[in-house]
Parts: sequence; structure tokens; C-alpha cells
Amino acid sequence: MTPPPPRVPFFAPDSFWNTPISADAKADAGSARWIELLDGCQPGRGLHVNLHDWTIPIFHADASTPRHRLHPKLLHCHLSQGHVKASQHRLTPDHPHGLHKSVRGVDIPIPDHAAPDAKQDAHMAIVDVDARRVYDLWQCRREDDGTWHTNAAIAYDLDGPGVFRPEDLEGIANDESVHFYGPCRASGVPLLAGLIMRDEIEAGRIEHKLAFACPVPGLQRHVFPPATWTDGWLPGGLPEGCTLQLDPALDLDAFSLTPAARAVARALQVYGAVLVDYAGGVTLYGESLEPHAGRSWHGALGEEDLFPIPMKHYRVLETGPLRPLGSHPVYHQGMARLFYEHIERHGADALNAMEPWRAAQTTPR
Repeated sequence: MTPPPPRVPFFAPDSFWNTPISADAKADAGSARWIELLDGCQPGRGLHVNLHDWTIPIFHADASTPRHRLHPKLLHCHLSQGHVKASQHRLTPDHPHGLHKSVRGVDIPIPDHAAPDAKQDAHMAIVDVDARRVYDLWQCRREDDGTWHTNAAIAYDLDGPGVFRPEDLEGIANDESVHFYGPCRASGVPLLAGLIMRDEIEAGRIEHKLAFACPVPGLQRHVFPPATWTDGWLPGGLPEGCTLQLDPALDLDAFSLTPAARAVARALQVYGAVLVDYAGGVTLYGESLEPHAGRSWHGALGEEDLFPIPMKHYRVLETGPLRPLGSHPVYHQGMARLFYEHIERHGADALNAMEPWRAAQTTPR
């Protein structure tokens, strides 16, 4: 029997994710430049929505669901791989190896029909509706012998704050990937945070912040809360954890929007969207329905439904102080080329942005 779905929105009613943007919120001093960067990623078009690939399938479990011990794939990765190389000299027996303390040595519920997203990130979230507990996995797979292997995993309360604490990263260093310490989003936020759910679209109302990704996240700069890390590559780019808001005074009737797109646009005005990851385009995330027989986004929401609202109608809200920590793109297969091309084009100005990272390499640990 399939357990009932958890309530939406996720997390505590007063959590960061479920709190509307204040009426007196102001744009950040860097907002115009950041919006220009986003607009340059897909000129003249608004936000995309990942619904089929590169997003998060959710599976529901209960007390009767089979339990499995997670095995860290990291131990079997070749040390020449970028993410592994960054942590190579720290891979002692005491290293988390991608498994947060909340899942190490714990048998977690994984339904027999569970399957991660088919793309390289292989994300998956499991919601234990009896225990009110969530399990996030990144780059996971089920082996032929039925065992589950993953490069990262973390557990958290479904009714909690939806924000991980930086101190939970257990000694992560300034050039590493957050994935080696448990969080499964590059910004160190829960996978459930900001997902658009099919049930919300059917109801015509979304009452929480959304999650978005873009090609130009900032190098080693992020906003806490909610981000605890970043995989950004661009000096001066958008800090992960920042909030993007659609102009709350914008008349949505001026655009040709489907009812579903209008519900998403209204959420972008009231709650905004948080930068949670790097992506090849500027995109929101809807739950992946691909692994669920009989469920799909067909007839509900389309990936291009928000295109009619150009990026010029958005702003990035004041971030407050930025935490100068994160992974470094020289270790990220998807970003190293972009980073070095940027260095080549901009020379000393871009190299100066590397100084916090250079200092970290010479600081005793």
C-alpha cells in the first residue's frame, strides 16, 4: 500500500522557506548587475522549470518500508575525479565520506520501487510519513545485489526549519564539495526545499519559496540562511542562497500565462525563489514524476510556461553579509572550463577573487 503524501508546504510554518517576503524588502546593491547576468543566460526569456530531468523524485515510506544501510560510493571513486581530488588528503577513516552523521550506521527506509533521477546528479528524496523524517541522496544507485550506494546522504525532520547549520558540516575546508559531508544540494539546502509539487499546481496555489539554479553562481560567496555552502564558479556572480523576487506590483494579466504559470508567478511575487545550485540555464524545479506510474506533468505545467515574463521584471533581494566559503571550480568537472575562460578574459581582476581560496591552501588545518 502506498503511504499518503506528506502535507505541502514542507517544514515548520515559520521556517525560512514558508515565510513570505516582507513588504518593505529592498533590492540588493548588486541586483541590477545580477539580473543582467541572468538575462544574458537566456536573453528575452523568463525562468525555465525542470520537470523531467535534473530534478528531484520523491518517494514515500512508512513503518513497513524495507530498511537499507547506505554504502558510500566515494570510497570506490577514482581519486583523479574532481570532487574526490579536492578532499583526497583528508580521506581518513574518520572522514564522513559523504554520509552525514544522521545516516551513518542507520538503516533507512527505501521503497522497492524507488529510483533516482536518471541524470548524473541522481538525486532522490524519501519521506518517512510515520517518523516525519526525510532522507536526501545524491549520486545514488541500487546495485544488482539490492544494496544502495550513494555519494552523499543526510536526514532531517520534515517539520523542522529546513535549514542545515554550518556547524553540521563537521570540519569541511574552504575548497571542498559540500557533498562529501552529507548535504545533497551544492548550496547545502534540503532537496525538498523549494520544489513545485503537482498537487500545488492542481490546487492553483503555492505557499512557500521556490528553488532555482543558474549558470552564474558566485565563487565562494553564499547567504546563510538558507545556504551553508556553494559550488559557484564566477567571481562576483550570484551568491547561492540569495532570493530572487518577481516584481510584486507586476500585473500578471499583461502576460499570456497558463493558470499553472500564474500560480508559480504569484509565488515568485509573494515568496520568491532561492538560488540553490548551478545549472545550464535559469531554472526552477518541479518534483520529478518520471518514476511514478500514472503520474505526470502533462496537462498541468510546462517547462517553458514562465518564459513570457522576462528577467527584467525580477530583482535580487538584499543579501546581508556573505559567507566567503565554498568549493572551488578547479575541482568541478562542469565548471573548471568556465572558470579558466573567465580568468583568461578578465585577468588580474578575476585572479584577485581567488585570494580567499589561495590563503586557505596555505593555512594549517
